[in-house]
Amino acid sequence: MGVLRHHGWLDGEGRIDYPLCEELDRMTDRRARKDKPAQPAVTDYRCVGRVELPVPVGRYPSARYSLLTLRPLHGRKHQIRRHLKHIFNPVLGDTTHGDGRQHRFFRTHLDCHRLLLAALRLELLHPVTGQPLDLRAAPDADCQRVLDQLGWGGIETECW
Repeated sequence: MGVLRHHGWLDGEGRIDYPLCEELDRMTDRRARKDKPAQPAVTDYRCVGRVELPVPVGRYPSARYSLLTLRPLHGRKHQIRRHLKHIFNPVLGDTTHGDGRQHRFFRTHLDCHRLLLAALRLELLHPVTGQPLDLRAAPDADCQRVLDQLGWGGIETECW
């Protein structure tokens, strides 16, 4: 799930099909190949809520946000964050791929000092038995508080 900023909002459902080059970390990826070609990366999304706040943030007269459920079909490093940046809808609180003006607004007005991205459901095969696992969690208290402040407290956020 991600809470996103966009001056035009996301609506309905969609698919982001954008290959990603490996994003290397100086400490942990010292030995990784730097010339590796972009790999396939697909993320499906569904908009489950939108809100407009009558507060100018940046160059727009109001602030518009979308609440999404997201389903990455590949497991690339920072895939969700990078895909949402690619479609100009960065995750709030993403200091690497996001918008600093939006982060400051959320820190100042909503007392939110975190990345607003949460894994609410993971589906995978057990590494030993091969049996399917379906792991689910509720948003943590910080995330839930922000959802409540934006009027999204009762919205079903489970991914499909």
